[in-house]
Amino acid sequence: MKAYFYSLLFTTILLFSWVLVGCEPLEGYVLEPAGGYVFYDKGSYSDGWRYLECALEDVGGDVVSWEQAQTACEAYTYGRYKDWRLPTRAELSALYNNLHKKGIGNFAGKYWSSEQREEYKGNKAYYFDFDDGSIHTAESSSYRVRPVRQF
Repeated sequence: MKAYFYSLLFTTILLFSWVLVGCEPLEGYVLEPAGGYVFYDKGSYSDGWRYLECALEDVGGDVVSWEQAQTACEAYTYGRYKDWRLPTRAELSALYNNLHKKGIGNFAGKYWSSEQREEYKGNKAYYFDFDDGSIHTAESSSYRVRPVRQF
């Protein structure tokens, strides 16, 4: 009963704050718990997590190498959380479909994925193009970085 009350209270406060600033609710894309956008719900807790959250902004500078992208995510701390990481290709696709296509998140250009192409023995990493929703590989390029975390 106590959990239900707090959940109802949180929802009421959130909706009231949207009315005050003249915004509509973002259909589940709330800023939680580290202050980022929750963009994926797998439906139930398993393997220690249920939701995926992305940072509100790009990190690591304008564009960086894949190695710098990994380092930037590992060093990123926001909302008292230090478990941010580079997203997978599937997670970048979810960011594209669930946020970017709805005008949420200020994504622009190409973003690094955490995954590398196996057949090139670690010399090429995948990136996701937010201009058209496509996935490619690159060897020594510089792209944007948007950290994600599970909770």
